[in-house]
Amino acid sequence: MTRAADPGVQRPKLRRLDRHHLERDGEALLVLRDPQGVAEPVALPAEVGPLLDLLDGTRSAAQIRHSLLFSGREAFDREAIEGLIDDLGAAGLLDDDSFRRRWAALHRAFVDAPRRPPAFADVLYPGDPEALAELLGELLGPARRRLAPGSPLAGVLIPHQPFERAESILAATLVELPPADELDAIVIVGADPQPGLVPFAATAKDFDTPLGPVAADRRRIDRLCERHPWLLQEEIRHRGAVSVELAAILVRYLYGDAAPPILPLLCGQAALLVGEQSVAVDELYASLEVDLDELRVLWIAVAELGHCGPAYGRPRLPDDAADRLQARDQGLLEALARGQLHELQRRCLAEDPLLGPASGAPVLASLA
Repeated sequence: MTRAADPGVQRPKLRRLDRHHLERDGEALLVLRDPQGVAEPVALPAEVGPLLDLLDGTRSAAQIRHSLLFSGREAFDREAIEGLIDDLGAAGLLDDDSFRRRWAALHRAFVDAPRRPPAFADVLYPGDPEALAELLGELLGPARRRLAPGSPLAGVLIPHQPFERAESILAATLVELPPADELDAIVIVGADPQPGLVPFAATAKDFDTPLGPVAADRRRIDRLCERHPWLLQEEIRHRGAVSVELAAILVRYLYGDAAPPILPLLCGQAALLVGEQSVAVDELYASLEVDLDELRVLWIAVAELGHCGPAYGRPRLPDDAADRLQARDQGLLEALARGQLHELQRRCLAEDPLLGPASGAPVLASLA
């Protein structure tokens, strides 16, 4: 990282990152993962955790060292702290000019690209086409058996877990789907873990998958974005969105070359807010209702509920957390099933420091 001044007077700020604790070969590690996908994951010794907490943009390296000493926590010499700061900056994990340049370059590259490339191939699923087709064949069986001519099915709700982990849910959910020749479009509404400034993010890019491309319904997306320009304000959110990517793979597997065009939408927490955001969401819903009213559409919602514990960068759960989590999520689903939208919104916005927000609540509320 290039510093404009002496490192001791800089006040580094760590970006908002997911933290995961793990043990490898007897060593306790702290893994930092960038939810925006700008930086690669970094594993650090677990004892640097308190030091990272002090990288809030208000302290120099010397002040960080003094704070650690005064609090009686792990002591680091100033050179070690400055070295860690340099490494974090070089990795793109600090909120600094280096990160902003990296982010701007990634943003330009994504916006200028004609297609959306896979982001999780060989991470969450096989990147090899034959291996992926074989996996989905084992989990779901032949695609043709999942289609039912004349099916009245309007939509499905699936999780955004690795396919093997979601096998039972996918097998039970992806049944009696309308065949391709009975569909004009597929709307994919995926949960977005990023907070975002706008409720939804759209893209008119085709989605590349190892099984082949899935075409976006550019004409309808462009028309929608002309009326609601804010839909493209954060198109970059699609770059690292796992929910829509997994849904696009399933669409390609189920329909092959005949796959109907998709309208990919990412839905974040801002979709639950009131005020101007709420008005914008209502206007978008009205446009979708008009645009899709006469069309044969399949809705694929990709969302989950509880995302808590160290695996999601949140505190370790106590023994009674499972009951607490189940009660919270069951309350959400009951409000949704009863059509109590205000109660659903209240529950979705309730912040629990331990459990965190229900990950896919905005998607469920948007489809209610």
